[in-house]
Amino acid sequence: MKLKKNKNDKNKMDHEDKTELAQIIAEQSEKISKRYASLWDGVMRVLNWFSSWVDRILFNPRHGVFVAFGLALLVYLAFNQNVTGAITSFSTKVTDVPVNVNFNTEMYEVSGYDETIDLTLVGDYSDVSMVNPQDDFQVELDLRGYSEGTHQVTYKVSQISPRVRAFTEPGTATITIAAKQARTMQLSYDFINQKDLGSQYVLGEPVLSQRDVTIKASNETMDKISFVRALIDVGNQTTSFETEAKIVAYDENGELLKSVDIIPSTVNVSVDISSPNKVVPIKPVFEGVIPDGKAVKSLSMNYEAMTIYAPQSVLDKITEISFPIKASTLTSDTKFVHNIVLPSGVRHATVSKVSVDLKLGEGESRVFEDVIINYRNNVNHLSLAIVSKDEPYTNLEIFGTKENLDDFDIDNVFVYVDLRSAEVGENQSFPLFVEYLDGKSGLYTIKTSDENVSFNVIKQ
Repeated sequence: MKLKKNKNDKNKMDHEDKTELAQIIAEQSEKISKRYASLWDGVMRVLNWFSSWVDRILFNPRHGVFVAFGLALLVYLAFNQNVTGAITSFSTKVTDVPVNVNFNTEMYEVSGYDETIDLTLVGDYSDVSMVNPQDDFQVELDLRGYSEGTHQVTYKVSQISPRVRAFTEPGTATITIAAKQARTMQLSYDFINQKDLGSQYVLGEPVLSQRDVTIKASNETMDKISFVRALIDVGNQTTSFETEAKIVAYDENGELLKSVDIIPSTVNVSVDISSPNKVVPIKPVFEGVIPDGKAVKSLSMNYEAMTIYAPQSVLDKITEISFPIKASTLTSDTKFVHNIVLPSGVRHATVSKVSVDLKLGEGESRVFEDVIINYRNNVNHLSLAIVSKDEPYTNLEIFGTKENLDDFDIDNVFVYVDLRSAEVGENQSFPLFVEYLDGKSGLYTIKTSDENVSFNVIKQ
């Protein structure tokens, strides 16, 4: 019984504790509710105060410009933030990438594709920037398995990083495959880089190791071939030489035909180089008459002779290099420089201009009679017979200063007719030429009493 009483007392005490705890909790909840309500009222008062200030700023006409600028700035920043986030790749363009074409070059000719194309590479900046256009990829047209005819084939990019995408421009090629035919053609030659060959050198006829070559091309290309040439490089050559010359084919317009197989592709060539030359005097030729009865007292030049380079046939026709002086312009002692004009066929000369120092003096004339007439250039082996007893001779009038005339030697004068174009016949007229042989011809004016003479021309 005592134990039961203690149990009831304990239950009664537990009930009282719970009631007291509930009252405490209720009081605390009421306090918290009041605090939240008070806090909410404060927040609302702040929001109302901020809202009123915003209304005053936004809707005040004086602040309209600043408000608009601020809103625009916010929109711009928001837009660019979105764009920046959207860009996740980088692209770059590679131009003139060579195209490798895979096909049987011995049997077929292919046309219609681009030898180089452009590529656009797309990927992360780090990946794209690491691509080396020289080594990290190839562009190919794989024609293995295609037959004769026209086909549309896609350009393919190989050996490139899988993290980089490559787009070709153009994407495809319309190619034509044609079977090659064979034909034998005669080989000629061209000298190349002649601008780098010294002008004093003359090229001989080259000797080629063979004159016939085999051409392989489609019928269409074969019909375009006009000539086949061995290209002989003569640049900077100074002596006879041997070389290996590349063989190429051209159409009638001189355009190189690339899609042609030539067998063999090169030929051995030997070329003779010579440098024919000749030393000739430089002589002034006075045109007209020096005014006021003056004559040349002295004439000196920094060069009296020069070496000329030309084919031998040209050299054989040249005995001197002359330059003109207009006598009518000479009124006093003078110095001048005159450019030398080379005769046709002369390739090079050691002198291009001469400096002349000329002095004048009082002139007078002397006459030399019965000067014999000779001939030159009798290439046709003819004989001359006089028409009259006076024909083999002429008189010479020499004009110069007294000092120079005293030194004049008639034996140095050569009067002649030129028989280079002479033909057999009677009483043929020839113009007379005069040459003063000691190099002082510029000091004298020499006239013949006859401009022309007549001879009977007979065969020897």
